[in-house]
Amino acid sequence: MRFDIVAAYVLGILLPAAETVRRGTHFTPIASYADDYIIGALLLAAAHAARIGKPSGNALLVAAWGALCGGLYYSFFGQLESATSTDVSGLPNMTVVVIKGAIYLVALYAIVRSIRAASQQSMAS
Repeated sequence: MRFDIVAAYVLGILLPAAETVRRGTHFTPIASYADDYIIGALLLAAAHAARIGKPSGNALLVAAWGALCGGLYYSFFGQLESATSTDVSGLPNMTVVVIKGAIYLVALYAIVRSIRAASQQSMAS
């Protein structure tokens, strides 16, 4: 199975689960964590559509990865700017920066792979 599809399944489950563990009982404001649930659902739905070969599957995967990359941009760089503070989870901020950075790199690589797959599919049609 393609990297972008496997990564979408993994992050589709991991993002909401990790955010729930990270925030514990600190779920305000709602925008701080709801995006992980929404993007997780988008990644899972898009990965499923691409895996079963739906005509729109690769395009949906590009859109889901794009949503994650867009949302993660501010999250990662905002966390990086406050590198000396403590995260809401109680972890050192730099630990969270490294984790978000790794997820961001996976997402960037996956969106490139998804765009290539969608382009190849459209050229074959």
